[in-house]
Amino acid sequence: MNWSVYQAWNTLFARRQARPVLHRYTVIVTALVLCGAASANAADEQSDSPQKSSAPSEAGGSTTLPAVVVTGGSLASESDGPVRGYVAEQSKVGTKTSTSILEVLQSVSVVTRQQMDIQQPASTSAALRYTAGATSEKFGGFGDYVDLTRIRGVDADYYLDGLRIISNAGSWLPQIDPYSLERIEVLRGPSSSIYGQGTGGGIVNQVSRKPQDAPSHELSVQYGSFGRKHIGFDTTGPVNEDHTLLYRFTASGLDSDGQVEDVRHKRLYVAPSLTWRPNEATSWTLMATYSSEPDLPNYNSLPAAVLGLDNSPYPQINRRRNFTDMNFEGSTRKQNSVSSLFERDLGNGWSFVSNARYMHIDSDLKRGIVYGYQDVNGRPMLKGTYEQSPASVNTFSADNHLQGDLEFGQTKHTVLAGVDYSQGTVKNELYSFGPVLFDPYGSNYRPDVTPDFTASRAAPWRVRQEFTRVGVYLQDQIAYDHWRLTLSARHDWSKTDDETNSYSMTSRKTKQDDKKWTGRAGLSYQFDAGIAPYVSYSTSFDPLLGTDYNGDTFVPVESKQTEIGIKYHPQNSKTLMSAAIFQLNQTNVKTSDANHLGFSNQAGEVRTRGLDLSATTEIATNLNLIASYTYLDNSLIKDSRYQGKSLVQTPKNSASIWLDYMIGSGALAGLQLGGGVRYLGETYGDPTNDFKVPSATLVDLALNYDLGRISSDLKGSTFGLNVSNLANKQYVASCTSRQYCFIGQDRTVTATLNYRW
Repeated sequence: MNWSVYQAWNTLFARRQARPVLHRYTVIVTALVLCGAASANAADEQSDSPQKSSAPSEAGGSTTLPAVVVTGGSLASESDGPVRGYVAEQSKVGTKTSTSILEVLQSVSVVTRQQMDIQQPASTSAALRYTAGATSEKFGGFGDYVDLTRIRGVDADYYLDGLRIISNAGSWLPQIDPYSLERIEVLRGPSSSIYGQGTGGGIVNQVSRKPQDAPSHELSVQYGSFGRKHIGFDTTGPVNEDHTLLYRFTASGLDSDGQVEDVRHKRLYVAPSLTWRPNEATSWTLMATYSSEPDLPNYNSLPAAVLGLDNSPYPQINRRRNFTDMNFEGSTRKQNSVSSLFERDLGNGWSFVSNARYMHIDSDLKRGIVYGYQDVNGRPMLKGTYEQSPASVNTFSADNHLQGDLEFGQTKHTVLAGVDYSQGTVKNELYSFGPVLFDPYGSNYRPDVTPDFTASRAAPWRVRQEFTRVGVYLQDQIAYDHWRLTLSARHDWSKTDDETNSYSMTSRKTKQDDKKWTGRAGLSYQFDAGIAPYVSYSTSFDPLLGTDYNGDTFVPVESKQTEIGIKYHPQNSKTLMSAAIFQLNQTNVKTSDANHLGFSNQAGEVRTRGLDLSATTEIATNLNLIASYTYLDNSLIKDSRYQGKSLVQTPKNSASIWLDYMIGSGALAGLQLGGGVRYLGETYGDPTNDFKVPSATLVDLALNYDLGRISSDLKGSTFGLNVSNLANKQYVASCTSRQYCFIGQDRTVTATLNYRW
């Protein structure tokens, strides 16, 4: 790397403390351009060299990174792009390198675009319904605009194109429209050794649709239950004749009511992107997202006592009613991001990757909340609270790493060395008024007052946090004959400045500096038949943003996991199966505060032991199977209040199976039929484990038909019909306390008309 590259690198990192976020983004883009220009001549000379090869490597049987970098749009699909069918053979999610999923020494699942097209999920959470170990819809009928997934009983970290999405904890979390995604990758277990500070449950990496070489266009129109109207448009292809510029433009619009009366969700989502490939060694993709939601639905949580839980003597209420004051409502959310994804082949088996994103999230929640009840003459009166909560988040993240292939004797090494950096400001305010008692059973079943947030009963809570996180990491993937050994180590530094005005104090300022080593070690044996047993040990470290009810900042969560598993994927097959047993220990786990709505506490130490089983296969021509089972046994083994208890919203048993079949000949040729069954195991309803939320078994159906079979004039058109919760089972999705439960999602029918050309 020559002097100009060194200067660009130094400019980015050495001066980061003195520059604002937006200026940092300008600096990194400038640095990337310098990197590309600095090594252009060398790369051009090597593009025709015999040393340049895209043949499979002897060590892993996977395509070398230079081949991935060269194409940007097409060949990159092997690790982070389009997949034919339901089985992805390679992924970057486990190692940040293009690695066979067989050689990733942790449990991995990939939801492909084709699977999403047949199942038509309304959110990323819904797309994970058939993924092992993922509890993705704990908010039930109100989860379409909140993506919070638990993996192995722990809230997962959400990523977009390999960079973590950092935000407030709450309903103002950003959300990515699944229509804009190419795939969704789930990595189970701690992953701090390469990704940095994060939870021990794992990560959900959402991979955007990116520019492609081949022109492709799609128009999608959808109509469904509760007045759901969704339109999507996606187009991609080359901008110029020599294909050095590729574009993609994805947009969607949503206008939908909810299963509870007077609930509305509107969204406009736009995601343009442009890839520049000046030569075979360079790929630079610039991406943006814009999302505006002028209407957000309300949670409408309810106490367990009026939902037939906790041995309640009260009759169940009408779940379709909205128990909030509609004269006081109007929640909005906006999010914008700009991303830069740069890859450069430096020659001789080395490459450089630099990714960065700036994201802004702005929300203003104005809503009523039901939290608790009071018995009045043997009749439960609900407690309604009026809340107004403006919030904003500005974050900048950058990840830069070098990758190289080396040989020492009979061992082959894929070495990864990198630095990542993130900084941001989180601001949140909460003003509440109440509680106000009202009768949910009568004809006037809503509170009706004019909240006065200047009154003594209004409780202000304001927080401003500024954080800086830096990490350096090193990884070595070693291949010797059929053996694979992966070693990773990382050191993180985290600084958080917090200023909180809470209920119990006027103002409080705290500073928190944390640093920690994390690592991962794993060993596997790759049999020729496509069987790969493995064992791994990994740790993680997560300095949490936010404060508790008293304004105290959270201490970092630390995790460690031992996992033993086996994977099966015969070469060139459409089958991927895996099984893993694990023990995950976490200290300082964040749990819901049962006494204060919207706040969290930290527990002592949680131990989770479990089993994940997953299978995705084409069991016969055009007959696809997706199946999963997860067993979790978690317990607070060290805690001053709840020792020996299990976490809420964490089922001990969960399972799912999905089958679909495409008819290839005869009068029904072009018809694809699918169906699935999901078992949602029972969960504890509060931290004391005094009552349980019952299990539920749900049935889903799908139909998709190629209209081009009817007439050549309809070529490229398809019609789809999806039914979720076919039997319209009434269930409770989860509770975090006796006061705070969420009804399940009712039967939902969606019709989709697609035209592709």
